[in-house]
Amino acid sequence: MSVRENPFSSRLQAFWFESSGAGPRSEFGLGIRLGLLLLEGLHHLGRLVYRLKIRLSGLPQRIPGVHVIAVGNLIIGGAGKTPCTLAIAEMLAKQGLKCGLISRGYRSAAEHGPVRVILPEALTQTLPEEIGDEAWLLAWRTGLPIAVGKQRAEGLKRLLQEVPGLQVALLDDGLQQRWLAADTRVLIIDERGFGNGHLLPYGPLREPIGDLIRFDWVLHREQEILIRPDHWIDISPLSRGQLQGLQTYDLISAATQLKTQRLLAVAGVARPERFFNELSAMGLAFDALPFADHDPGLAERVQQRWHSGGYHRVLMTEKDAVKFFRKDLEVSRHAWALRQSIRFLPNLETNMIHGFKAS
Repeated sequence: MSVRENPFSSRLQAFWFESSGAGPRSEFGLGIRLGLLLLEGLHHLGRLVYRLKIRLSGLPQRIPGVHVIAVGNLIIGGAGKTPCTLAIAEMLAKQGLKCGLISRGYRSAAEHGPVRVILPEALTQTLPEEIGDEAWLLAWRTGLPIAVGKQRAEGLKRLLQEVPGLQVALLDDGLQQRWLAADTRVLIIDERGFGNGHLLPYGPLREPIGDLIRFDWVLHREQEILIRPDHWIDISPLSRGQLQGLQTYDLISAATQLKTQRLLAVAGVARPERFFNELSAMGLAFDALPFADHDPGLAERVQQRWHSGGYHRVLMTEKDAVKFFRKDLEVSRHAWALRQSIRFLPNLETNMIHGFKAS
């Protein structure tokens, strides 16, 4: 059993995706299937009540003057919504548009408190656990201001106060929220598709598939959006609170060096097998250490494992690396994070830019 999953969780995901070939076939009996089906029915009922409550409250709100782009997926797990949000932000910034980010701050202090706005110059005074690892990573990589909190409409209002002339706001994982109306809705689909097509917990869907025409853009990972390994970064300066000047290593020369070392590979993301598969494709041999997505104790546990395992180098995703920010751990001086490049197909990027500007 891995650190990341218990046996039931593994079997449940196999049940969700067995028809798509994304995992082994499950062995759930009739009793468990009926129980999951009953819970799915309660999920449907809860959604109906929630939608009625939202309608009666007058939500979602629309804030004039700012184009709101919501990016997300329909199934749980990492389909690539955060990398896609990052790519759109970088694409629009190159066009000279004034952009900001909005995030829920999942599993962070900000998720349960008042909305916070973090300006780029304040990021070095902000810990990832305060606003969430994905929000912190987005703010770091883009250099954009970010509003963090459960109430997305309040987040946009706060952004407008802090960033006069804001033109575009990007909502990471924003398709299921109902506080703020989106002008453009971007759906990300990966190789798992929609699994067995059922709502949680009988299936992996957060909301019914319905008619995909309600989305302005439907992007398939590995087709319209390409996410590829780019280079390695040394995270030692990051652990000391330095966000600039991280030393980089190209993939080919790094692989040559790493093949002679004893490696520990860490992945605390929704789908750690993606990271491990990338390392295997580079010809690296390693011990795999998966963690639960957003695991708050990842840095300290990696430190313990590194000490006990006699490893030369620890490899991790960039999302994991942010958890070492301002944590003066010895393992940080022996750890690299894999940075990925996110690209849209050229024609698609041109059409998206035109669509965002025209609306």
